[in-house]
Amino acid sequence: MGAPKTALMTVTGAERPPSLAEAAAELGLTADALNPEFGVVPIDPARRLFAVEVWADRLAVPGAPLTGDDAARDGATGDDYRGPYANPEIAPFGLGPSGRPAKPRKP
Repeated sequence: MGAPKTALMTVTGAERPPSLAEAAAELGLTADALNPEFGVVPIDPARRLFAVEVWADRLAVPGAPLTGDDAARDGATGDDYRGPYANPEIAPFGLGPSGRPAKPRKP
């Protein structure tokens, strides 16, 4: 069956990165909707922007832009977008050091 599908979403922090619970609350989700192994990853700390991985089946409205009160609270403009962003599996391709096709490493 493969690994569960996830989507990358952006969240903001204040003086520090948000906790998983704070990030989930900002997205209108519960903490169990986020992948704890991914955690909260800095994207642009100067803008207080961080990424979290959300289990795709837990997204309330996949692909919805930030609107309404959420947009006003975060100072969003029509160009702002919080995700979900694509999160493809990354694997080696091409020839390896031996000149043979590269093989993905097992987790």
